[in-house]
Amino acid sequence: MGTRLSARFASATRRHGILRLAPPFALILAVSAAGILQARAQASSGKDNGNQHGAGIAEVPGEDIFGFTSATDVGDKGDLGFANELNGFRGKREGSYRWLSNKMELGYTFAENWWIAGSAFISHNRIHGVPDLPERDATAFEGLSFEIKHRVVERSESNPFAVTLSIEPFRSWIDIADGTGVRTDGYGAAFKFLADAVIVPNRVYFGFNAAWAPIRQQLPDDRSVWLEGSATSLSTALTIQPIRNLFVGAEVRQLVNYGGTFFDERVGYAYYLGPTLLWKITDKIAFNATWQPQIYGRSAGNPDQRYDLDNFERAQFRFKLAVGLD
Repeated sequence: MGTRLSARFASATRRHGILRLAPPFALILAVSAAGILQARAQASSGKDNGNQHGAGIAEVPGEDIFGFTSATDVGDKGDLGFANELNGFRGKREGSYRWLSNKMELGYTFAENWWIAGSAFISHNRIHGVPDLPERDATAFEGLSFEIKHRVVERSESNPFAVTLSIEPFRSWIDIADGTGVRTDGYGAAFKFLADAVIVPNRVYFGFNAAWAPIRQQLPDDRSVWLEGSATSLSTALTIQPIRNLFVGAEVRQLVNYGGTFFDERVGYAYYLGPTLLWKITDKIAFNATWQPQIYGRSAGNPDQRYDLDNFERAQFRFKLAVGLD
């Protein structure tokens, strides 16, 4: 759960085949490289204006300014906050498919550079005429998760990057592997690497995330059978701050599903690209939105098709409202 990767941490289908890295992977590398080089140049220039932290070090704002990509900030000790996050997934090769997953999260910074959160999820699945998926139009309790973050590298005058590590174990009571919402049991965890940098203080910010999430879930048709799978996510984003309370940018993500736990039996991958927005309504309230269509993908089951609509959706989006309670 958490970043949700593709909102499905693995594919329960057992499809074989080796898939080539797609051309859009170069876009992730290019944006990441540009962000890294510009951040290092910014640090070398000695500029120290912007969002300040400590002795004149420009900082990346702590809100979700990058979309699905998370910033490294974990808040100040004693910070308490609530967030309601609606993740949406829609579109398959045939039929009508929509999955809305609503995450309610309570987070707390219990020590310097340490943050914890507990979350509950509710899903609504509407599926009609999609091959190999059951007909469904229902709302159900999806599951629970617990997350802990630790900021392991802070920015300095010589180092423009901050790094945070996170782990988010979860327990699900419906099918999240294929996104059907059918009753079944599953559990797993998401392991995340978060990095960001100030490119131009008070103006331009760069973020990069990498995540791996293994899952173990019952087969919905035969709950005596347990299947294992996993998913990985790479994302990078650039955000501009045109005015004090507004952040706009773009994000590109690569999502990969595996039939095994440790990067074996790759069953499909997809690339998503889209705009991001964060509006700081007040000092305590922020609204984040992103909508991202799939721009490229391949499925082992349909390798001749341009998109992977077997394991992923035609578009993914998120709306998040965060409120500071301290």
